[in-house]
Amino acid sequence: MLQMLNSFLTVQAICTVAALGVADLLTDGPRSVDEIAGSTGTEAPALYRLLRLLAGVEVFREEADGRFAMTPLAATLCSEGPGSVRDWALYVGAREMWEVWGDLRETVTTGEAAFPRTHHLPLWQYLAGHPDLGMPFNRWMSRQSDQHNSSIVASYDFSAFRVVADIGGGQGSTLAAILSANPSPRGILLDLPQVVAHTGPLQEAGVADRVQVIGGDMLERVPAGADAYLVKRVLMDWGDQQAAAILRNCADGLADGGKVLVVEMVIPPGNEPHPGKSFDILMMVIHPDARVRTEAEFAEIFKAAGLRLTRVIPTGLPNSILEGVRG
Repeated sequence: MLQMLNSFLTVQAICTVAALGVADLLTDGPRSVDEIAGSTGTEAPALYRLLRLLAGVEVFREEADGRFAMTPLAATLCSEGPGSVRDWALYVGAREMWEVWGDLRETVTTGEAAFPRTHHLPLWQYLAGHPDLGMPFNRWMSRQSDQHNSSIVASYDFSAFRVVADIGGGQGSTLAAILSANPSPRGILLDLPQVVAHTGPLQEAGVADRVQVIGGDMLERVPAGADAYLVKRVLMDWGDQQAAAILRNCADGLADGGKVLVVEMVIPPGNEPHPGKSFDILMMVIHPDARVRTEAEFAEIFKAAGLRLTRVIPTGLPNSILEGVRG
């Protein structure tokens, strides 16, 4: 229990070295504390104590000569690389977010999300006005999406579809991955106008000529006629009523024989640890009514939208693909 209670120190230590860029400094080999301190503008004895703490949990390694070296965990704190989580560290450890995490008791007492209560704005508006927090968050959302895309493409056969519509699909990285792996389907990308004003992933993948890009609000309507509607990590941001409305719009637009595909974490039954359980608490304090759901809860939302949940397909990552059809 003491180890769990003291884990906040590790989180803040990781956030601090991520902000200082220590991992990037060690990519060419071990360096002394004085060298690292000189490059990061820190006080060497204090920095040593911080790195010593992190070496104790295998983030960095202290050599016999006192220099510090990379480890596999430290590599995830580099600015670039397919496994980088540096931007998430900068976000979750930021002062503004710790004020939110510290308000969890009030959220449990009242049922109200902590972020808008603490910062007097919804998350998206706050991030837009505070780029020091918004930039790492947005970079992490893009990087995380890229990390998930290959597992989605490998776990589901999109080749038989005529038109795949990505609803709330951001700038199109997931749709680009699907179309790159499947040369036959065309795509539709729907998100808010300011989001789809830049669709670099479609251009970079060379599939932009196969995609219709639409700026709009998925709570109001979605383009009709696709035989696959993909809703990836969107429903967790919404309460049951809004989530069902999004799926209902997809069901209304679905071509005959088509499918609605929801990509989300699914909380399993039982007491075993699962990433969805902790992420559910993050959602609870950030957005009103937001949640990570169980399979039974998803089945109810599908039913309310006029859909029937037919399959839940694991992807090898925390996400699953929930497949639904009309009726």
